[in-house]
Amino acid sequence: MPGPEHLSLEPEELRRLGYSVIDRLVEHYAALDGKPPVPNPDPAWSPASVPPCPDGPTDPDAALAFLFDEVLSRAQYTSHPRFFARIGSPSNPLSVLADLAGTGINVFAGGWIGGAGASAVELAVLEWLRGWMGMPDSTEGVLVSGGSVGTLTALGAAAQARANDRARATGYVSEHTHSAVERAWRTLGFAPEHLRVLKADEQQRMPVGATRDAIGADRAAGLEPFAIIATAGTTSTGAIDPLTELADLAQHERLWFHIDGAYGAPSRLVDPEPLNGIERADSLVLDPHKWLFQPYEIGCVLVREPGLLERAFSLDGAYLRDTTSTEVQFRDRSPQLTRGSRALKLWLSLRVFGLDAFKAAIARGIALAELAEQILRERDGWEIVTPAQLAVVTFRRDGPDELTDRIVAAAVAEGFTAPSTTIVDGRPVARLCTINPRTTDEDIRLTIERLERFAG
Repeated sequence: MPGPEHLSLEPEELRRLGYSVIDRLVEHYAALDGKPPVPNPDPAWSPASVPPCPDGPTDPDAALAFLFDEVLSRAQYTSHPRFFARIGSPSNPLSVLADLAGTGINVFAGGWIGGAGASAVELAVLEWLRGWMGMPDSTEGVLVSGGSVGTLTALGAAAQARANDRARATGYVSEHTHSAVERAWRTLGFAPEHLRVLKADEQQRMPVGATRDAIGADRAAGLEPFAIIATAGTTSTGAIDPLTELADLAQHERLWFHIDGAYGAPSRLVDPEPLNGIERADSLVLDPHKWLFQPYEIGCVLVREPGLLERAFSLDGAYLRDTTSTEVQFRDRSPQLTRGSRALKLWLSLRVFGLDAFKAAIARGIALAELAEQILRERDGWEIVTPAQLAVVTFRRDGPDELTDRIVAAAVAEGFTAPSTTIVDGRPVARLCTINPRTTDEDIRLTIERLERFAG
């Protein structure tokens, strides 16, 4: 009979342990509102707190209890209704079940042979995302871990298509562009000093005129302008760069036009107008584990030019000769050969809940930020720094800059709510990102009241 030496479990034992895990997850969701969104640091917790690797079998119930009680309890809960920090990942339980099923089967999604089911679902999901973004039918894509690898993948494909000399190539970004772009730029072998970081305009957007001037100056200096990198929903303020104008500029200057829509792109499902121009991207990144309510990890890369991803990332080897086919091989569209299926969770949750539920959840997040702005404007002592946009609002308390930092830190330490801070125009501001559809109006009101209380 199977036993520990076979790395297996008897069917009934597997069923019992599986039910116990599901029970713990159900309890977690039911009690989530009463837990701290972000845990306070525990100085006593260290790698030495983790039990050592045993030589023989140990009690699985005790091991699972340690996992839930000691390990998973020391985590930020990005699905918490009052997790307003940075950009959350308000997951949904159906996607969790899809991840469990895919991991349980140990599904492989690197190639058609051995992964036809998962590959077909990924192609279907990519087609949904492409259509929602308005990109051409010929657009191709791949699912990756998130925006960082998505940016690396997209710019790697762009370099294959357009960068003749990486030592002389230049790129153009706003000061609010995600730091993943600078890291991808370095990783791909571009000169760090040739990534032009332009000061944002009064609306915290990438300035078109200054971008045009920088391109002209670089051409005059004998450099090779290569890419304009715009953002559809900056992390700090939710600002949307002027996508249509930047697309026109990129087209006129024959530059690659990449859009980082990791956060804000899904809002196009609710209101396409603010994101006009996103459909003109040469490459686009978006993260379903943000505003499409999926658990980590799932990011998406879409590339307008068919075949470009394969030209940039295809690989071959004698050990793969039995796995070739005429169908799509996702191992040839990103740096990953071995890859699980990230599509299953997005597919299952959309299939069961329906797209209208996702649209309503996105609209709810936008409305919550507008409510927060309204409440702040009605109360004394607050300054709105950037109005609510794409479910992000930034503000500060009257008084010295350190007061805003202090009240946010105090609120997080208390454990009821988790706003965050960022820097806008050189000064610290408080920030709420309200994309969780389970957040109530009262959660917003109580968060602002607590911030006021900590202000003294």
